[in-house]
Amino acid sequence: MRIYFFQRCFRPKILGSLFFAFTCFTLLSEIFRWRNTWNSPSMLHSSRHNAVLPSGERFTSRIPPQVPNHTTFVPGQFLRGMFPQNESYCQFNYGAPEHFNWTDNYIAFSPELGEMGPFRVIYNVIKVSDNMASNGPVTKFGVTYCTHATPEFLYHIVEVVQRWDGPVSLAVYAPCTDAGLSLKIMHHLCRCLPEMSRLSIHLIFPITHPPVFTSTAFPSCYDSNSNVHQYPTFTDCSAPEALLDGKLKTFRQREGLTYPVNVARNVARKAAETSHILVSDVELLPSRDLVSAFLSMLSRFQKQHAEGDEDDFDLNRPLSIMHEFHMKKYVFVLPVFEVDDRESNVPSTKEELLELYTQNKAVYFHRWICLHCQRFPGIQRWLQQKPSTERPKVIQPLLVVRREFPYHRWEPVYIGTNEEPLYSEQLTWEGQQDKMTQMNEMCLQGYRFVILDGAFLVHVPGIKRRSEITVDRTAWRRPYEHHNTKIYHSITMKMMRKYRTNTRCKL
Repeated sequence: MRIYFFQRCFRPKILGSLFFAFTCFTLLSEIFRWRNTWNSPSMLHSSRHNAVLPSGERFTSRIPPQVPNHTTFVPGQFLRGMFPQNESYCQFNYGAPEHFNWTDNYIAFSPELGEMGPFRVIYNVIKVSDNMASNGPVTKFGVTYCTHATPEFLYHIVEVVQRWDGPVSLAVYAPCTDAGLSLKIMHHLCRCLPEMSRLSIHLIFPITHPPVFTSTAFPSCYDSNSNVHQYPTFTDCSAPEALLDGKLKTFRQREGLTYPVNVARNVARKAAETSHILVSDVELLPSRDLVSAFLSMLSRFQKQHAEGDEDDFDLNRPLSIMHEFHMKKYVFVLPVFEVDDRESNVPSTKEELLELYTQNKAVYFHRWICLHCQRFPGIQRWLQQKPSTERPKVIQPLLVVRREFPYHRWEPVYIGTNEEPLYSEQLTWEGQQDKMTQMNEMCLQGYRFVILDGAFLVHVPGIKRRSEITVDRTAWRRPYEHHNTKIYHSITMKMMRKYRTNTRCKL
């Protein structure tokens, strides 16, 4: 009787509890999955690259959807109404721009994977022209803006060279006819803007798709049903409509090739000839006079250190040991912001940036889609530090931090040297987390990050928001994310065996 009573009264309750627990577990799993998706910094990145992994594996059934561009910003808009000159401000090599004559003798391996990697490089297709540089010859003591692009993003480079007062190193992913398209665009731009004389360009390509000037030079590059072998029509120095509206499909887009973002970063930085480098994305625009102000800060410190006067650097005690020997483990962080898409003029001074910030027209980069990615330590202090009216162009160190817990997911953009670890070339842009292995290695090596006040980067107008994200737009990424995750963990395990354990260097 008692057993019957127990079964009748308690079994339903037990089953109900188990069902409730299972429901909660399922719900929490979904919430966790969605949280990771929402916090991904590249959820709103345009779908400009889509398909073959370095291993050669294809996911051709997962084509990324076209994400509408909600910004009104047009790169190179200031060139409208200007027309190309007869002479070029750039120094072309290999017979370019009329031809493109290269041999195996000019081909280099990618910086990290080397001969075993699937990509090859042709350096200095365009070389910095010292005698035509508006700021004078390039000197060793300087900062090179190292960036990367595909042909459809090349017009962003005019925005960079117009604001950057130093040399620019650009790595272009140009398989097959994308090389000819890139050279055509650059030949046009190099006759429009004197600042292009400070630019060097390096072509990256897969072994299976070497660069060609025309599709007839390499039959596999040709497709009679495609317009990849056609060049855009230029009316003036501004960007042609075919590049802006996406109607001109590149060879990479047609073939669905993944974008080797870290190969491009490594190539751009390796080609730099200055003492310092800034590895950045081509859509991040620097504040005014950044290079000269940064070099002035370094010179000021070196002079004060030699004279034993470091009063200006008492903001943080670790700076007192930043002499030449110890500075090898220091990098200088540039805070990154984004502004409303209705702002046609990207702020170039801190005063202009703070004015937009107080009007809620500017936020730190990825504020609404990835809280931790670009929220740098000391952000409130940085925002409250008003620019000096007496010395508006002065850059000062604000504070010094390590990229450790709780900032272990922070992705700083910094001025450093070529002594820093290379980026992992097995990781693709599509799979995300492409800079995390380098960040983790720098943490394990004990790097310090100096937050700079008076210098910053601003993404081209358009604040990314979660309301614009849908699962359908990012579902194509899953195979690439899975691939990157496996590579990421494999590299991380090797680092843990290589370096002494640091429990604060979280993954």
